[in-house]
Amino acid sequence: MALLHYENLVEHRPDMLMTKAFYGLKSHNDYLTRVMSYMVSDEAVLRLAVERGFLPESHHQDDGKKANNYSGVWVQLTEPEDLPNLPEKVFDDFLKDNVKSVYETGPAEPDTQSNKRKERRKFFREREIRVLNRDVETEQLLLERMPVGEILLRPNTYTVQKQLEAIRRLQNAPSPAHLPLLRLLEDTSHARWPDLNPDFETKFFKTDYDIESWIETTVPDPDGLEKGLEWKVLTDATRPGTTEQRLFVATALNTPDFSLLEGPPGSGKTTAICELILQLVQKGQRVLLCASTHVAVDNVIERLMEDGSPHRHLVIPVRIGDEANVSEKTWCWQLGQFVKTESKRIKAHLDNQHPLTESQSALKQNIQNDSSLIERMLLDSANLVCGTTIGLLQHPDIKQSRGVGSPQFDIMIIDEASKTTFHEFLVPALHAKRWILVGDPKQLSPYVDDEDMAINLKPCLNKEVIRNACVDVFLASQRSPKKRRTAIVELVSPDDTDVYEKQAAAHSVSLKRVHPEPTTGYASIVIGDRESLQRCEDYLPLDSTTIRSAKDESFLPVAERRAIAYARRNDLKIDGSPAWEKEVAWRQARLYEQRFAPEKADAETRKNTVEKLTQDLAALLPAEAIEGVNPAEVRDSIESVRRVALPSVLECLRYGFERTSRDRKGSALTDGLPDDVLAKRRVLLSYQHRMHPEIASFSHCHVYNGEALFSPDGMEKKRSWEYKGYATRSEWLDVKGKPGKANANKKETEAVLRELKRFDHWAKDSPCIESSETGEKKARPWEVAILCFYRGQEREFQRLLQKWTNNQKSKRHFYRGGKHSPYLSIQLCTVDRFQGHEADLVFLSFSNNYATSFLESPNRLNVALTRARYQLVIVGNRHALKNSNSLVGILAGDSIWSVNVE
Repeated sequence: MALLHYENLVEHRPDMLMTKAFYGLKSHNDYLTRVMSYMVSDEAVLRLAVERGFLPESHHQDDGKKANNYSGVWVQLTEPEDLPNLPEKVFDDFLKDNVKSVYETGPAEPDTQSNKRKERRKFFREREIRVLNRDVETEQLLLERMPVGEILLRPNTYTVQKQLEAIRRLQNAPSPAHLPLLRLLEDTSHARWPDLNPDFETKFFKTDYDIESWIETTVPDPDGLEKGLEWKVLTDATRPGTTEQRLFVATALNTPDFSLLEGPPGSGKTTAICELILQLVQKGQRVLLCASTHVAVDNVIERLMEDGSPHRHLVIPVRIGDEANVSEKTWCWQLGQFVKTESKRIKAHLDNQHPLTESQSALKQNIQNDSSLIERMLLDSANLVCGTTIGLLQHPDIKQSRGVGSPQFDIMIIDEASKTTFHEFLVPALHAKRWILVGDPKQLSPYVDDEDMAINLKPCLNKEVIRNACVDVFLASQRSPKKRRTAIVELVSPDDTDVYEKQAAAHSVSLKRVHPEPTTGYASIVIGDRESLQRCEDYLPLDSTTIRSAKDESFLPVAERRAIAYARRNDLKIDGSPAWEKEVAWRQARLYEQRFAPEKADAETRKNTVEKLTQDLAALLPAEAIEGVNPAEVRDSIESVRRVALPSVLECLRYGFERTSRDRKGSALTDGLPDDVLAKRRVLLSYQHRMHPEIASFSHCHVYNGEALFSPDGMEKKRSWEYKGYATRSEWLDVKGKPGKANANKKETEAVLRELKRFDHWAKDSPCIESSETGEKKARPWEVAILCFYRGQEREFQRLLQKWTNNQKSKRHFYRGGKHSPYLSIQLCTVDRFQGHEADLVFLSFSNNYATSFLESPNRLNVALTRARYQLVIVGNRHALKNSNSLVGILAGDSIWSVNVE
């Protein structure tokens, strides 16, 4: 049957195209299939601690937007004591609008053998607790009752299921509108990319044509350039960067398939998106807008529909997503609320009609019984449908896979495409005829769960004993006492013993078969059968932190007690049974984050992060001497997982995710779009309109290599202020603090609070005055952002800010002054969550006094450095961070900083 669909698409070799589609998407299909299998297992259960919460301000009864009449108890989500640095994704998963219930663990029971606490992870009905509401801002859930113990969540498989469906739909039953997607999978030598509108290409790509003078006055019409369209938002042709924005809009209107817009922070990507949407809807086209975050989606709607906008009448937006995740300004366009509003309006209108016609009577009766008719009318009449890449899965047509055969949207715009993987992109893409990708490859990449990667890496090395040998030998070979682990391993066969001995020999690790003699205690790895290990327990190493059981059960009580005592005394973690796939997964993710790292200087002898991670990954491979396994094949399998899991769809089209060793010919997905195709479809915005030039200078030079993030003339004047607290707009507060538990650095938090109090004293009598586009001057509160790299440091700031501002219930947003008219607004956030936001004054706390691979990510650092409008203050141990041979070291040593030593 699948071949019939392909025969309707192409005349020449449809079987070849079908084969390319199948194998081109096979790795994505296999990856997601393994993730699905993992997610339905008990291993994937997520766990959080809770404490009694409070009624969020946005849910008070006097708030007409989100008032609720639920009985229940608000609980605050927190990290369990044994999991101090959980990723943001875990909290996000609990707060998703499709989470209808959680399970309580019940009271913990002491484990007499390991002195740990065990969680009861059985999902009995009596332990199920309904989720009545949620508040993303304060990270709280409204539960029907207070749970006993911690709460558990089985990950929802719906998102992965829809991604698998999209892949299989494209493989088995594509429509003619999906040919551009299939072309990404064809051999580069065979794929034929269509030209843009011929008249458009003639005018834009002929060297003797004055591009700027042409696009200042008109936008080309895809049906012929005889009709000029007036610019609606991009009206100021003299503003630096407007020409590039207009060029993007013109390109997007004329592309037959893809168009790409790249731009650094503050370069006007959202403005360009708004202009494109207005041009499209005026032509009667339907637009699907999605992004990875709610903020990015809501920003576009707010800009288009703001009061006083002369073009808001052109747009009928529908916002897909739960009310709790939608901004107050876009709430009225949220699908559920929109349906309620329109139902009331139509009912009121019908109630005033006397007598009712037959059709009016039928409509009234239908509305009274069911709101689905109004919902259908809204969905069909909306010319702009918006949501996050996950939230859009709740769109009724996407939910039921309607409209895939004949896409109902003329164009899909995906903002933050640099944070969206190819398989995430594919779900909404099947519902559109053309695709516009907007983002910045130099900002944060897609979030990839280490567990998802690990479960896919496991099959790369099928034999468990080889995986165990690789990770145990690797950890035993570490030079740092904090990283080195001594292992006691129970083996059940001579072949297993051979594997361990060959792996240890290849890496010069001291390994001994268990024997009742003192030298056994000095080995890095001791192996043996259970009986021998138990008989010689008194001779085993005292510093063991890994005790690996063949049956996954406790069998060496004395050794385990000694291991716990040793770990506590040396502030180490009991590893239990370290997993090879997890050690590989996080290193692969960190290595990928270093892809834009500066090249190592020739004079440097110390290894940089790229070299260290590459060396570690090589050391985790099996030794050549081990029979039945080929290290090169294992390495290729690992690389295949990386190619699927880590790149964004924007990077795939720009650079490709690389060929496998078996690929003789590449495709657009492996090699990137051909240069000539990309040149006509990609536009780079090079000017920024957010930051004082001194703040932008570092990223301009070291991240964008002088090719983007230019500051236009007049930007310095636009960001002038009277505050005299800092010598330059880029200040380094040199604090020599020591990070404690969960990377919390109290000296840095106290230093920031002192600076904040100084600024508060000035801001109280000096409001921020800004001019609108009409020239009208308005006063607003000063906006301050305190950014951290770690949640542990975020919690330390929370404690201080709650006390200082007397906002005891706040978690992220604090204020000074009146509740409804503050003079100072303070937002506390991790760097990863703050992408897409900005503030007048930004404090960036490093917490660590050395550069970890997490801190050294150029993309993460770029996001952190480009949020401030007026002033950036970096807080950290400058001298220590300067020693890093990475972008962090370059940053700490840069002469742009005025240094204030604490």
